[in-house]
Amino acid sequence: FEFAELFMADGGRSPLQCLGWVCDQLCGISAEKRRASRVLTRARDQCVRLRAGDFSRCAAIVQKLAQDGTDDDVPLQHLRAAEQHLAALERWLRGEGGEKSGARAERIARELGLVAGALGGPEAGEFDRIFSNHLEKEILIRSFPGSVKVRNFRHPGKVFITNNRLCFYSNVLGVEVSCAFKWIQIASLRLEENADTCTYPVLVTFKEPLQFDGKDVKTLDMRVFEFSDLGLLQKSATYFVGADLFGIYEDEVLSPEAKSSSPVEKPASQRLVRTASMISPDEVLKELSMWELERRTNLFRYHWKAPYWPHDGAAKMKWVALEGSEYIRHPFIPESEEEGKIAVSDIPPVEVVDFLGMRRKCTWSTCPVDGETDELGWQYSTDFVVGNTGWLPYCGSVSFVRRRCWQPCFYTDADEAEGEDRAPISLIQNKAPSTAKQPIFEQVLGEISLELLGQSLESDDWKDPDSLMAFYWEETGAMDLEISPWSDGSSFASVVKGKVRTIEMRSPVPPAPMCPKETRVLSTWHIVVLPDKVLLESVTMSLDVPCGTMFNVISCDSFTMQDGKLKMSRTCGVEWLQSTWLKSMVEQNVPPQLKAVGERMVGVVTRWWEKARSKQKDATPTSP
Repeated sequence: FEFAELFMADGGRSPLQCLGWVCDQLCGISAEKRRASRVLTRARDQCVRLRAGDFSRCAAIVQKLAQDGTDDDVPLQHLRAAEQHLAALERWLRGEGGEKSGARAERIARELGLVAGALGGPEAGEFDRIFSNHLEKEILIRSFPGSVKVRNFRHPGKVFITNNRLCFYSNVLGVEVSCAFKWIQIASLRLEENADTCTYPVLVTFKEPLQFDGKDVKTLDMRVFEFSDLGLLQKSATYFVGADLFGIYEDEVLSPEAKSSSPVEKPASQRLVRTASMISPDEVLKELSMWELERRTNLFRYHWKAPYWPHDGAAKMKWVALEGSEYIRHPFIPESEEEGKIAVSDIPPVEVVDFLGMRRKCTWSTCPVDGETDELGWQYSTDFVVGNTGWLPYCGSVSFVRRRCWQPCFYTDADEAEGEDRAPISLIQNKAPSTAKQPIFEQVLGEISLELLGQSLESDDWKDPDSLMAFYWEETGAMDLEISPWSDGSSFASVVKGKVRTIEMRSPVPPAPMCPKETRVLSTWHIVVLPDKVLLESVTMSLDVPCGTMFNVISCDSFTMQDGKLKMSRTCGVEWLQSTWLKSMVEQNVPPQLKAVGERMVGVVTRWWEKARSKQKDATPTSP
């Protein structure tokens, strides 16, 4: 009506004429909406015919794709999603958007292929408590257990799917992490290769960098535990994002060479191809890793130093990055640093970096790979070639150079020193107070060094045959171990003393009704070394046992010195994530099983100490 007032003032027209002009404009808008609605209806009908009704046309498309040389199937699931999206837009244009909550929930369940009335369930109250900032008309579809990787730490928790957002929440060992991303902010979800893990890795890519745990992220590394939950995520990705977990169809743009070789000019877009499904986050880690390069000084001696030949170029710095087909100066090393000072360092000369919008402290560790490096992570060759071809895991007679890769671990000073001093040592009393009050097992082991015990538990390589945990894995029969690097407890929002790491593995299951012989295990390990105490704490979720994703089993081993001898004390608890009728049975069976594991731990520590002491004796020179 402001436009009507201007129209009347400008032309001196009567109010009746102005009212007629406004009506004409409104009628024009209504006509446009009706035309758009008819177009959408025709498009939706076309999707239906392509998907199910018009078989001959589908067959023609299949034949055309085959002639174009692609083996992909017709994207029927994408046609179905397009049909649903067009129907929603059509309802809005026709003024049918005022759908009641119950009807909307039933429609979403029907379009996702779920049972009517199955949305939300008992998890709705948990979702309301965690994510209190609800969006308008938001409906919880389903929740399932999963994990998300932040920095080097993998947080086990729960994934929540709503009609508006993809959410995640975790609270393990006092470390609380939550996030909620709108579907319109997500560009794609991709299922990655999972040959090295017992879960299903999904990489979530955002259209723009989003805030998560104090930093901007473009991707999110998520793990789904169950195949059925992966199917639900697949349906949700197709429905809300328009692309499933295995890639999307889009036009292929021919390269300039292909265009020039063709005798007849054709449009750039000739056929539909599926985009790559596997997006490896290792590329990011590869760019940040620092390579240590050394050259052999003498053919007859195993003495190494920083590269010194004239053609070595940037390799003379010893600490470099790998970019494309050459070694370059690492971006974390300031330009003002002299090459000579950098080359004499025995560890990566970077302790603090400006990374992802924050100033972060940085620690480095090597990553030996069986069959590709020696036990210290070195590879040997005749010259500094870039790829893995030509590199040996041992020093040969003509090995003149060697290299090894150091990977970074970032953390920040989350609190002042005073806040860190107040950080809890063990959180088992807070997580499971009903069962963690009294020790379930205590024993004096003998004259064993508390200091060496702490050093072994704090070591980076828990697969090292000489480490205490390697004895533990052998004793428990753990398989397919995937061990993350250490994360400093002060880098989390909820400060924890000591260091934390996550481990995925397969483990045997004690004989029990309805239980498999082995199960996938997701565990979080917490180590604190104090002058008079060493504490080893674990939070474990067994994914394949009945109701295993509904609770965490917590064990805490405390090592102290008593009259010059090492004493071990074990407490345990059960942290419930979801209610179940098996609760009393689980809480009754867990303590005896963990007590038995504690008794085996005594044997593990004893065997480890015998081997460590014998190595000390062998290393001690004997007097003549």
